Amino acid sequence: MKIKFIFCLLFFLPILLKGEIHYSHSGYASATTVNRLSDGSIIKLPYRVLSYEPVLSFNNFNIIANTALEFRLKDIGKIMDSDLKVDLRELYIEWMTPLGDFSLGKQIITWGSASENNPTDNISPYNYYYLFSLGKERKEGIFSLNSTLYWNNLKLNTVLIPQHNTNILPLNDPEFPLNIPLVPKDEQIMDLENPYEYGISLNFPFNSLDITTSYFSGYDRIVSFFGANVWANQAFTDPIIADTVLSYRKTEMYGFGLSLLLESFSFRGDFGYFITDDKIRKKGGLFRDYEMGAQLIIEACEEKNENLPDGFSPNNNCKSEPTYKETFLLNNFAEYLQFTLEVEYAPTSEFSLISQYSKHKSIAFGVADSLTLSATILMDPEVFFIPGMGSPNTFISSNSISVSARKIFPDMGLELSYTTLFDLDEKGSLHGIGIEYELFNNTNLLIEVTKIFDNEEIQKNPFTGMKEFSRILVGLNYYY
Repeated sequence: MKIKFIFCLLFFLPILLKGEIHYSHSGYASATTVNRLSDGSIIKLPYRVLSYEPVLSFNNFNIIANTALEFRLKDIGKIMDSDLKVDLRELYIEWMTPLGDFSLGKQIITWGSASENNPTDNISPYNYYYLFSLGKERKEGIFSLNSTLYWNNLKLNTVLIPQHNTNILPLNDPEFPLNIPLVPKDEQIMDLENPYEYGISLNFPFNSLDITTSYFSGYDRIVSFFGANVWANQAFTDPIIADTVLSYRKTEMYGFGLSLLLESFSFRGDFGYFITDDKIRKKGGLFRDYEMGAQLIIEACEEKNENLPDGFSPNNNCKSEPTYKETFLLNNFAEYLQFTLEVEYAPTSEFSLISQYSKHKSIAFGVADSLTLSATILMDPEVFFIPGMGSPNTFISSNSISVSARKIFPDMGLELSYTTLFDLDEKGSLHGIGIEYELFNNTNLLIEVTKIFDNEEIQKNPFTGMKEFSRILVGLNYYY
């Protein structure tokens, strides 16, 4: 991908250099500490201590970059041993023409009408370490060709992505409040045959009403269980080994969004209908050679030879013992619907109140299959199903209402904020208050307190894991 982008840059560079060069930049520097409310201990999650976003413009071309320096504390007594990583989040060329705008390179692309937790915003993957941040801070850049064409008032957006990209997940990170039930190993994941993705959206403006329709064809942003191949010795006795096969489901999303402005009120909504399948069932199944399992069966055979009682003949051909027995193939077909409805009240630029209702509804699943090990196990695809696209907060709550309020006091250089989220299935709730005060020009002090409650009577409750993430954040931010 980097070679392709450098080639494109060299191709456009002679054209760009013919015009007058303009340069601008923005960014921030941050010093932040986050501590648990329960015991005051530091939550050692990564955060961006420095961000730099330069823009280089010539004629109708822009070169846009977004670079961040990410810091993660390991030990407060050994700060110099902390992790420090440079992250090139975006680097792309933008070409603006009378026909439309075109951009090529690594970029963060946002779809949808609602402000956050949007089911149709599936182009750029999410970084779950920054799930409680806002806007593009939560997302990762992808190499893509992004074009927006204009005809009268219509706007047509097309996105072409040559390579599948996944969400960044904290896999059993003790500092993160939530863990996914499936921790994949690289050798378990099957490669995708055709990893390209594409999307198209069409926007229709009608005075104060905007309507958007969209379609996206891609692969899930998280890995799923596809099935297992059963291996054993020729006699089908211990050891019986399952080769677990993971991969990414193919998913199509049909989206609809609207935005309506009525004086001080804004109404927004996004609906996503998802059809997902593994496609493996149509391509010969999951069978593959399993060298690790075969070696375990060979070693078991050799160990049995060493421990044979007198008078018994050993197996002199242990290398031929590993035998493929059968395949369990999970039917990963599913259909589901997600939507977010949002109302915003903003009578002035100094005050806003936003309320959202978000819902996930499963519609259909594939038929259960069975796997034979030492016993026959029935495995239901509905039990294993995790949405791989759609609203990023679904894994916390599939039925929720949230409210956020913001009040600015410009004469005092003060901003107050409040956020709350209620799970309507009574699993738990989240409440947060924030104060941001301008100490000096472009330098702000930020204090946020977040408290999470759970319902202990509900098993496998994500709010129970999040409860330990109740925290206080204190940050000093400089913007330039």
